[in-house]
Amino acid sequence: RFDVYSAGKAYAATAIGLLMDEGRLKIDDPACLYLTEWSGDDRRKITIRHLLTMTSGLKLDYEGFTNTEDPTAATLGWPLERLPGTAWSYEQATAHAVGLIVKRITGQQPILFLRERVLNPIGAVETDWLRSRKGDCLGWRSVLTSARELALLGQLYLNKGRWNGRQLLREAFISQATGNDPLLAEVPTAPGQDDFRRRGYGWLMFVNTNGIWEGVDRRAFGFLGAYHNICLVDPSRDFVFVRMVTPEDQKNHAAFENALDVTDRGTARIWRTVLAAFTK
Repeated sequence: RFDVYSAGKAYAATAIGLLMDEGRLKIDDPACLYLTEWSGDDRRKITIRHLLTMTSGLKLDYEGFTNTEDPTAATLGWPLERLPGTAWSYEQATAHAVGLIVKRITGQQPILFLRERVLNPIGAVETDWLRSRKGDCLGWRSVLTSARELALLGQLYLNKGRWNGRQLLREAFISQATGNDPLLAEVPTAPGQDDFRRRGYGWLMFVNTNGIWEGVDRRAFGFLGAYHNICLVDPSRDFVFVRMVTPEDQKNHAAFENALDVTDRGTARIWRTVLAAFTK
């Protein structure tokens, strides 16, 4: 199993989709219904949609958040930087909050909930999730899986939630999660963030509506993590592509960019090469 970094966010979104399917939450519910620690200030205005679209308004401090020993406590106390729903900012406490909501509704860690409902039924039985010292899944990153099992989740999405005749995840959720949320057309990108990315974001996953991956159909979408760990799903070609890059020295990112081209361009180039091999 390998760490797929922020591609793990798609697993958190999938857990939310299951809860929506079961009527246990709604997309525009205030997050403070489940994270009551947020109910005493403007964080009470954060909705589930804001979390899934990275428009929560929570403060962007990557180093500060990722270096904390207890990300759950940090998330519950994490401050706002701006009002919710007013800008897109790719921020980690936002995604961790999604995992916490899943835990509070189900009484289970997200990985256990997903195993019962999705992962075991599709055969992804070895997939796990890195946890904090307190035992909570790191909702913003670090699902531990193989290329095959990551592809199985992509195949489930390609199948619009159906697996061996069973509807494991509602098609309506998948359609919403893998397209641009209308909210993102209405808000600007926060200072220092990539506007190209904002215009290619769904619900904790990236979508290709603005051509992030050159040559890939605009209806494609991807579970994307650092170093371009990715599961790229192209419904127009009935094609699921997985790329895994696990650097031994995480501090030397530039060396991997040069050698492996861990960029949108590099991933699209490899995708085209692999697709050509399958279509000859």
